[in-house]
Amino acid sequence: SFFFLMAAQRLECPVCLEVQDGQQHQCREGHVFCAACDSNLRAPRRCPECRMALGPLSQAIRCRSHEERIAALPAACSHCGLATMRGEVAAHEHDCPQRPRACSAAEAGCAWSGLLADKAAHEATCPFAVCQRMMAPLQTEVVELRAENSRLQAQLAPLQAQLAAQGAENSQLRSRMVALEAGEGSEEG
Repeated sequence: SFFFLMAAQRLECPVCLEVQDGQQHQCREGHVFCAACDSNLRAPRRCPECRMALGPLSQAIRCRSHEERIAALPAACSHCGLATMRGEVAAHEHDCPQRPRACSAAEAGCAWSGLLADKAAHEATCPFAVCQRMMAPLQTEVVELRAENSRLQAQLAPLQAQLAAQGAENSQLRSRMVALEAGEGSEEG
């Protein structure tokens, strides 16, 4: 444990004095600091240790060996206590069976939170989850019907324009027919 403590101290960022996961940046002299602290440096950007000018943040020099050593430090899952390495703990904690989970119907109002192993049993009887399962096919049907309605509305618009044009043409033909009939009636008399 003493070895790991000493190794962790050598990996500390000289600005925040923490061993940060993720990207580590360095100056041209090899002084290493975490990317979070590097992004907070004000202009003119200078190395926090030797004060050498640093280039733009977009061209920061990464220290991958530092990143690898940090990722290899021991860590433990905050849910189940499994011993692992810092580089792997986040992935484990995301899938850890001891990580508390919310009910899938939390957005609908269910406040239940528990272990993954208990989630299925809870959701089988949760009124919010049951209601969501019953509503899901209806919601899918509504979405499909709205899409069908939009498609039919798009087809209807040109037909309505065509009908209006034909109605206008019919009115003209009727007017001509009335005029012709009126002309025939005056010839008979």
